[in-house]
Amino acid sequence: MPRICVIPGDGVGPEVIDACLDVLFVLDLNIQFEKDIVGIQEFKKSGSYMTTETLDSAQNADAILFGTLTTPSDPAYVSPLLLLRWNLELYANVRPVKCLNPEFCMVPLDIVIIRENTEGLYGAVEREIDDKIITERVISQKACKRIIDFAFNYAVENNRKQVSCIHKANVLRASDEMFRNMFYGVGVNFAFYNKIRSNDYYVDAAAMHLVLNPENFDMIVTLNLYGDILSDEAAGLVGGLGFAPSANIGENNFLFEPVHGSAPDIAGKGIANPTAAILSASMMLDHLGFGDKADLIRETLVDIYADKENWTVDVGGKCGTKEFTSRLIKEIENKQASL
Repeated sequence: MPRICVIPGDGVGPEVIDACLDVLFVLDLNIQFEKDIVGIQEFKKSGSYMTTETLDSAQNADAILFGTLTTPSDPAYVSPLLLLRWNLELYANVRPVKCLNPEFCMVPLDIVIIRENTEGLYGAVEREIDDKIITERVISQKACKRIIDFAFNYAVENNRKQVSCIHKANVLRASDEMFRNMFYGVGVNFAFYNKIRSNDYYVDAAAMHLVLNPENFDMIVTLNLYGDILSDEAAGLVGGLGFAPSANIGENNFLFEPVHGSAPDIAGKGIANPTAAILSASMMLDHLGFGDKADLIRETLVDIYADKENWTVDVGGKCGTKEFTSRLIKEIENKQASL
């Protein structure tokens, strides 16, 4: 029986993860769920934002279902999410972005953004010299090759036909040029054997084309910071971060989480959109071998959003977290009964 380490986190995290678990429970899955606490709640309890016991629990789980975190004004704070990414070597951040209803999407996107997850500016060292701050980032051949291989293999496994490399090699002529050159070096074999096309864009041009020419993209592979920014832009084009799921993939560990933050301004109000968390759980089910259940969730979400009466608050609807979840569950149960 797979064991899932459930970490709701802060802010709206517990609300959307509870909704997510309610959906998973009606699917009659042979899965064991165990909750752990990180973030501000854990700090108040133990003085640590994440204990070694929680890290061990996450490391030994078959998957981690993660909520959201609030970043406190504590100079000693280190994000538990970043600690998990680094300690568990969750090197690939997979962010699918798909329009569920053209009526609230600005652009009819259906793309997957693959983001390198362990290096770049998120692991940068900053130092102060006189009146200057110097930031040093690391981009290694190993990490570049690993994420590029992952992206092309993902394309093969998911019937994607093109991978676009996003970089800023015209300015960062050593690191980003290395990334681009390695991309085309790998892409040659996949073009020959798998008929997958390769192309590349500067990151600023890619941001523009996502809006003006979304048909240019099928999959994107990119470095850490660029992937974070572009995936938020892409989410905004299909209704907002409430529709943006993600997976953090390593060799032995796997973490699934909504892209959005803890949204403290709406926490406790019951209006957070649980869709991103539910879609993240669908990605988790794919990973665990329950692809039919994952497809059922995704198909039912499309059906639910086809009716404006079911729209969530963030796209102009009236459904709060619990009401939307109950309507989704009812529709899933109806579909299961008819099978």
